[in-house]
Amino acid sequence: MRVDDMEYLRNESNTWCLAMTIAAVVMLCTGFSQKSLFGIVGENITKNMRRDLYYNIIRKHVGFFDNHDNSPSVLNTVLANDIQALNGASTEGLAVLMESTFALLAGIAIGFFFSWRIALVALACAPFMMAGGAINAKMQAGMDEQSEEQYKVANLLAGDSIMNYRTIASFGSDESLV
Repeated sequence: MRVDDMEYLRNESNTWCLAMTIAAVVMLCTGFSQKSLFGIVGENITKNMRRDLYYNIIRKHVGFFDNHDNSPSVLNTVLANDIQALNGASTEGLAVLMESTFALLAGIAIGFFFSWRIALVALACAPFMMAGGAINAKMQAGMDEQSEEQYKVANLLAGDSIMNYRTIASFGSDESLV
């Protein structure tokens, strides 16, 4: 190789290394700000919803808790899991949607800048990829509904066992009481 070729390769290598480093720093800043800002919003939503739900549960009539579906274990599960699911659906889902939208738009712009023919082919494939993602999300949502009902029944059984432990223990100690 000639000296001119080596210098050209070195300059090109340095240019692309600098571009990758700048891209990594930008991704670090945007990723950190996305996670932290959406995390703050999500935690505020979760805190407010839990506070309001707890306040409303405390204000219920005593007869409300006699219903088997309103036992403390089920209400505790609602406070723990359902509110967290609301957080995931609102802020985390929105963050992923925004990130995907900006990545798609940037990819289309870069693709059209370098090779419009390949960009058109990639753009034609995008609806199929979106349809596959939507089908996958529907399947996952169906499985979550089934497991949610099973968790509710399991938490109800565990809560009843813990609440009625004292009664069962007292039946075993009737001789010492007499």
